[in-house]
Amino acid sequence: MSEFSINTNLGALAALQSLDATQQALNNTQNIVSTGQLVSSASDNPAIYSIAQTMNANIAGLTAVQDNISFAQSVLGVASSAASQISSQLAFLQQTVTQGQQTGISASTMNSQIQNILNNINNFANNATFNGVNLLASTGTAGVQFTSLTIQDSINAGGTLSINSMLGTGITNMVQQLNLTNLSVQSGGVQFSFNSSYAPKAGDYLQISNGTNNWVFEFQTSGATPVAAPSGYTLGSNATGGQNYLTNVMISSTSSPMAAVGALITSLQQQGFGAALDSSGNLTVLGNNLQQSGTAWEATGTAYAATNTTNEAGVTQTALSGGQAAISIVQSAISSMNNVSSIIGATQQELTGMANFSSSLSTSLTEGVGALTDANMAAESAQLTALQTKQQLAIRTLSIANAQPQVLLNLFQ
Repeated sequence: MSEFSINTNLGALAALQSLDATQQALNNTQNIVSTGQLVSSASDNPAIYSIAQTMNANIAGLTAVQDNISFAQSVLGVASSAASQISSQLAFLQQTVTQGQQTGISASTMNSQIQNILNNINNFANNATFNGVNLLASTGTAGVQFTSLTIQDSINAGGTLSINSMLGTGITNMVQQLNLTNLSVQSGGVQFSFNSSYAPKAGDYLQISNGTNNWVFEFQTSGATPVAAPSGYTLGSNATGGQNYLTNVMISSTSSPMAAVGALITSLQQQGFGAALDSSGNLTVLGNNLQQSGTAWEATGTAYAATNTTNEAGVTQTALSGGQAAISIVQSAISSMNNVSSIIGATQQELTGMANFSSSLSTSLTEGVGALTDANMAAESAQLTALQTKQQLAIRTLSIANAQPQVLLNLFQ
């Protein structure tokens, strides 16, 4: 049985509830339409929102990774360009040194040209700087703050890529790195070859002389008591009006023979000599007007003599005539520079791969976030139209329900 009451209008209450529900749904749909997202806050769907936020953070991290890779590519691009120019100069240097061996060509003119080429090599290397980073120069070079580069190439902890300096420890410029110090067309030198019996140890030494100054390079084992200078070798002024120098070449007790020779090469270069290993493992030494008769590789305990020509077991010494050593050193420098260019090129390829992968991963994550949070705008448009219609009907129904108590006035007329 229906009950008429002016205090409780059940029809109006039902219509109001329907209108409220429709209005909430309409507000939600309008928010989706305005943002384009089905899940735009944690209240929409806590789990999906949390996943999407993590993915968005990864996308932001990948953006930083891509910036890092772009920076490293720029550094390597500058280094690669300089390396290409240096290789061209080395080709010209080989031509110059070879021409300098011809009879009738002015040695002084060719040596001046060689020096210009060496200056160009250092200039190309020293100017290969991008935002303070230079892989071909030393930290003492103007404008160079870093000679190696480490970048974060992944959004994961520990995901780093290090690009090391192309100069060895203690090397001050590219000419020294390429063992071209004091190169000239008349460069004579000496070549040492090694066999399997060669076993360097503390106290072994290489002696070099130019007739006035003498140099002794003596192996020392790290952490041990230093071995004294060879018997008969007095440091300082000598009888010829020159100087006697002693350089300790530090090795470990477990250093391989070639590792010891490598340490010796660095010491030779630091004293202004050209020194390099060829592809066969032969050591060529030149520069400072080296005299072959005063050069020898002596075993521990051997007394020093200005004209020593003997060598310890496992080492064979061969004199190189003027120009022959220079050509050998330049060819070794070309090989070394090709290796540098190869390292740079391989790293560039690696960075290109990383850049492509990071871009692809960022795109995939963006698509994933969209699949989780983006709204189907066609469906939402249809939903919006339906809710707007329901809203209008709910308002009309509420209006009718609110008019019902007015009917009761007719009962009291």
